[in-house]
Amino acid sequence: MNFKNTLLSILTVIFVGLISSANAQDALNILKKMDATAAAIKDKSVAMKMVMVNLKSGKEETKQAVLFQKGMNMKLFRYTAPKSDEGISTLSLPNGEIYVYLPLFKKPKKITNLAESGAFNKSDFSIEDMATQAYADKYTPTLQSTNATNFVLELKPKDPKSSYSKLLVTINKTTYCAEQIEYFDSKNNAVKKALYHYKKVNDCWVADEVSMEDLKKQHKTTLYMSDIKVNQGLADDLFTLENLVPEE
Repeated sequence: MNFKNTLLSILTVIFVGLISSANAQDALNILKKMDATAAAIKDKSVAMKMVMVNLKSGKEETKQAVLFQKGMNMKLFRYTAPKSDEGISTLSLPNGEIYVYLPLFKKPKKITNLAESGAFNKSDFSIEDMATQAYADKYTPTLQSTNATNFVLELKPKDPKSSYSKLLVTINKTTYCAEQIEYFDSKNNAVKKALYHYKKVNDCWVADEVSMEDLKKQHKTTLYMSDIKVNQGLADDLFTLENLVPEE
């Protein structure tokens, strides 16, 4: 009887281990498919309207910007209005390098991990949020749930210096686009939530509206994208420190 119980326990452990391994593999495959959907956009440029709202007072502020992106690792973001923000820019490069340019200082500055967690120019997006990198490279995924239309993955950051303890990502089963991302702090409290809307441009799913809500501050930033162009063959030299500084 003891032998049977021991054998049953061993088989149970093996079975649970196999299920866990399969779930982990499924989660990684789902995340890689989400990355592949994003990677279908070889490059893009958009005009952007940024609307920031204080959800407690209803006070609203609007900014305008342009965004250029190539692949998963190069992104140039530049404010064009209002006049007080004109020229403020960020540049994301491979290997997680991020630079910011402030017209007041006249030269680019490399951003540290500590600074990445801060809000970018009073918006609800941190510089870490705005950086571009394949999710499968940055996070270890676990499949949390699934239904007829979506997967929900829990993502644990591989970088111990990340300002988030985990993300919960809702992924559309048909398009493999992220429809919602919830961000959690070191105490596993939900601190931010992002929502995404997409349109198809040249057979690519492209986000044309993105909102980020700071749940603690009760503040929300929504990005409205227009004049969306994809796969134009943008040159690498667009994404350089020299180009981060706007021409006088």
